[in-house]
Amino acid sequence: MFILTQFLLVFSQEITWTNYSFAFPQFIPLIADKTVFSRTFEDFGQILNISIEYNGDYEESICNFEYQSIVFRKHPETLIALINDMQYVDIDNLKTEDIEQGFSEEIISYTIKNRDVILLEKNGTIYHLQYNVVPKLANYTTHQLQIIQDGYENQIVLADNDSYYYVDQHQLIQFTIKNDTLEQFKILNWKKVNGHFKFFVREQLFYLINGNQGLTVYKVLNNVLIKINEYDIEIFSKSFSNTKLNLVDYALEDDFLYLLDQENGVYRLNVTSMNLDRKFFIAQKGCKVISVRNKQIILIQQNQLFSEVYEGRIIDDGWVIIRMRTISKLIIRNIYQFNNFALLISNPTNNVYQKSLIDSLTDPSLIKGDNFYQMELLGVSELDENFVIGIYRYGVAIYFKQERSAQITCQARLSQQNRVTIRLNSTNCLNKNQSDAFNYCQSRLDYVFDIHGVLMSSQQEDLYIYLCVVAFSIVVGLFLAIFFIIRRYQMKKEMIYNLRKSRRSLSY
Repeated sequence: MFILTQFLLVFSQEITWTNYSFAFPQFIPLIADKTVFSRTFEDFGQILNISIEYNGDYEESICNFEYQSIVFRKHPETLIALINDMQYVDIDNLKTEDIEQGFSEEIISYTIKNRDVILLEKNGTIYHLQYNVVPKLANYTTHQLQIIQDGYENQIVLADNDSYYYVDQHQLIQFTIKNDTLEQFKILNWKKVNGHFKFFVREQLFYLINGNQGLTVYKVLNNVLIKINEYDIEIFSKSFSNTKLNLVDYALEDDFLYLLDQENGVYRLNVTSMNLDRKFFIAQKGCKVISVRNKQIILIQQNQLFSEVYEGRIIDDGWVIIRMRTISKLIIRNIYQFNNFALLISNPTNNVYQKSLIDSLTDPSLIKGDNFYQMELLGVSELDENFVIGIYRYGVAIYFKQERSAQITCQARLSQQNRVTIRLNSTNCLNKNQSDAFNYCQSRLDYVFDIHGVLMSSQQEDLYIYLCVVAFSIVVGLFLAIFFIIRRYQMKKEMIYNLRKSRRSLSY
């Protein structure tokens, strides 16, 4: 009975938390469960740094804090090698024609619409992959585009509504894939484009960004490409007094197209009104890569042996720079932004780091970022809020993506009232000035708690419960053994009695 009472007592141990508000913002209730409580800090955005103070008879820290993080876990059996395994072959053992064939077969462009993935090989082969919600590959087909064989520069595949498009310097092709069958036809009036260019489609409008030529907008009517607008060097020079122009990259968010000019900086075009925003300009020269998400802008300046990363926030007619990072021995060629993190693609080592952090206020462990090792990563894209697809030069892989919020976990042991004071700098809080995008918050949270009875650690609790269960099992075993012994004795006694009774009846 004593053991059973102790067993129930362990499960009844709880901490009574009393909420006090010693400073603004007001206290946020904790989740208390026996000797351990934990809580996350979603309402505070990203935590820049934190300090924890204890008022009580503590010989050691009772709280552990984990900063926000992002985790990529490859979904089982989702790495699909679509191309022959040229990357695993010793190049010294190959002939020249084998090497040329290997390079002509690598994946060079991709586009994703819903859960349909289109991959383009350099030789014009199209891979069409369809994924379920799980995600699991539902269908996979291969098709061949009829392209000009010498059009091997600036090959791009695009998706828009119900159609896909292929473009290079010589041709523009529209194609659809229905019932595992590819239908294609050539768009007329496409003129050869000289030099490097960027090309994308949005709501049946085609945008051609061509170095020092400017920006041209097209539309397709009756299978013919028609120019509907043009933004040449003269328009940019009149608006921003620029004598040179070299558009090298773009970013599209909401109704704004951000144009990166390597000679001058960043311009902005309203794609709905088709007007160039003459007030907006970011004066950051020498950059070749741009990424914009939720008004968070990242610019990359590529050098021969390193890259410089400029991170800022778009505000009104320009930006406010948050920080600049120099990444040595890596040339960043592509960027993908998540909510609070950025993936810098450099190959073969990629870097994942947290955005919106200030070097002077941030915990040093958060500044560097984490290396993300993989094959030659061409790019990534989110299938949904949980899964990310990684495109490699020889295949694809699916990753489970999880952004974890900052979390504190405390384990109390003393039977008394104590107070834990947490001071933190964060990107958001209840008293933040919403008109100031960079009003980083300093918050103080005080947690007062009462512990009734001497408590054990979680390991001690587990051991104690285990011993109680073993002791209880022994007691039950002994009880059953005694019961069977007594029952066996009674059965023998009854047999002797019945035998004697039968003998007496025979003697009469």
